[in-house]
Amino acid sequence: MIGRLVLVAFALALASPALARDPIGTAGSFRSVGWAQCRAPYEEWKQGACDPAPVDATLSGSSLARAHIERSIALLAQTRTEEALKAANAAVAIDPTNVSSLTFRGRLLSTLLKLDAAERDLNAALMIEPTNPVLLASRAEVLLNAGKGPDALADITAAIAQRPDDTDMLSIKARIHMSRGQVDLAKRDLEHAVSLDPSDRRTRLMKAQAQFRLGQFEGAVDDATQTLAISASDLMARETRALALIALDRPAEAIEDLNVLLGPPGQPTTTVALRHNREILFQRALLLAQLGRREESNHDIEALMLSGGKQAILRVQLYLRRNGFPDVRIDGERDTDFDNTLRNCVLDRACGRGITRHI
Repeated sequence: MIGRLVLVAFALALASPALARDPIGTAGSFRSVGWAQCRAPYEEWKQGACDPAPVDATLSGSSLARAHIERSIALLAQTRTEEALKAANAAVAIDPTNVSSLTFRGRLLSTLLKLDAAERDLNAALMIEPTNPVLLASRAEVLLNAGKGPDALADITAAIAQRPDDTDMLSIKARIHMSRGQVDLAKRDLEHAVSLDPSDRRTRLMKAQAQFRLGQFEGAVDDATQTLAISASDLMARETRALALIALDRPAEAIEDLNVLLGPPGQPTTTVALRHNREILFQRALLLAQLGRREESNHDIEALMLSGGKQAILRVQLYLRRNGFPDVRIDGERDTDFDNTLRNCVLDRACGRGITRHI
């Protein structure tokens, strides 16, 4: 179950913003969106209060196209994604065969998960420059997200042959290897990327998660800790470290990280209704029970039962009936006997681990 949690965490990490020192990066989807702050009220922001000025109408040709791209980047900084796409469209409209404009819009479309449109732009640019490594790497990521792993691997291999030290390309290649279950190869690429830029939060986090999947839990803790040193607010790094600490049987330290993620027992700060959060919350309940902190464990179980409703109670009752508690009623209702039985299950590691998927 912990393995499934880290897979979800890995997927989420890929979507989270990187540090804004180079928000665009070199290839693939952009590293970050929304790295600038707009101090205007929300409604005014929606109306464009923090938008950059329109492009200079006296410009022409490639200069005008470049101005539209620069404006698109400034709009991305404000999370004005649809307006950014309009600016990118304007750049391409000036010259539909301009490789730079097609590349930028293709990468923007990939960032917005408009995969078909992104692939069209990148294919059009590759017709003009078939060996361009940025185009090949960017298309590789699109193909990966579209479930076309072998084609993605062919593209990224050709790209990295030209740019073996490009951290964005190495990151894309690592993701492709991860999707194919080749975690050892992914780790090798990520080690190279981290050696090139130790301050890159994304590759450091991906390396931590690759090590987790390989069962190298001490390494996962070390890399997650270094990721948190770069960005203390990185929740994916904190979750990865918590899961690795659980695997290392270091429950007290894991609980500290889980408290940051979830809020203290009885005072959740996350949406418990989300399945992923429920699974993590139950992990904490198990750990708290393991350490004899019954009252806090009970708080988490209470939150889980309230969030799951009658259906969750029925599922748990059925599980308990089949796993050593034959006297449990099957009625979808909670009472003292049910709560006590559930707590006894939580105290038993085998029963507690098995019940997670039923909550």
